[in-house]
Amino acid sequence: MFCNEQNMNSPFDARNFLLDGLEKIELLNLQKIKSVSIKTRGNQRVKIQAPTLERLFCCGALEESPMLDVVEYQNLKSLELSGMNISDGFLQHLFSRSQSLESLILDNVCKGLERFKICGSQSLRILQIKDREDKVGEIDASNLVSLEYMGDQIPKLKIAKESSQLKRSHIRLDFWSGNNLNASWFRKLRIFLLSSISWSQVSLYFHKCNEINMKDLRLHHRVATPQVNVLNVYIKSRKGLPTFVDALLWSCHPRKLMLTSTVEMVTCFTDRLMYMKNSKPLYSQLKDVKAYKFDCKYEPLTERKKVYFLLDW
Repeated sequence: MFCNEQNMNSPFDARNFLLDGLEKIELLNLQKIKSVSIKTRGNQRVKIQAPTLERLFCCGALEESPMLDVVEYQNLKSLELSGMNISDGFLQHLFSRSQSLESLILDNVCKGLERFKICGSQSLRILQIKDREDKVGEIDASNLVSLEYMGDQIPKLKIAKESSQLKRSHIRLDFWSGNNLNASWFRKLRIFLLSSISWSQVSLYFHKCNEINMKDLRLHHRVATPQVNVLNVYIKSRKGLPTFVDALLWSCHPRKLMLTSTVEMVTCFTDRLMYMKNSKPLYSQLKDVKAYKFDCKYEPLTERKKVYFLLDW
């Protein structure tokens, strides 16, 4: 499919076009268009040339990952890619050419790309990354206001310098397989939280929990502690394990803990926090605990509970 300025009006939306079977989608010589939205249905190559473009949304099927090529984008302010395939140097080229990009959303892009780099941007304020693969990333954006990462593995994410304007930093990990949930996993989580920024929110989703070897964790104890403001924990398991609670708190060290889980798990957390406060084990510096209970609107009260803990370390 080929489109130019003569046969289309701004903004252009290709989501309603029949794109099946096309090998290439080209939007060329667009001098006035400001917004483009494309949803592909096959393994096409998408090429866009629009120097006045400000907003671009491209969505493809993840298993097919269409290839995106944007020729001119010096005025681009918002870019959202979902299920697309981009080249190794796409992001570096993007930030070297565009001085106005404010919002970047990457949802399962760069299939097969092991490393991504987002550096040198003075304009970027909103960054959201969602990925199912284990990739190495580097971020250097001095005026970032909001940073979100969502995935099912602890990322190898290096943040060069925390922006003084950063108000929201949120990492969400969906850990539904409990086979590798051990001391090594929690140690890796702690190291990641220590080596990055001060996360305002960390959300962890567990299908089940395991016994954790706390002796192994204490061998790698550091003087520094992670700085997590709010820790959201969602657990389906009915089996409460004290060492799991210990490992979770040791890894994240949150000021606020929001727990959504079964009655058995909530009881386990409450008992363990009181033990840590009163007994003062070596790996705990917990001074005080306050607990608040909420009713889950869409869950039977006998099945799931929501409790909010304020922790004073």
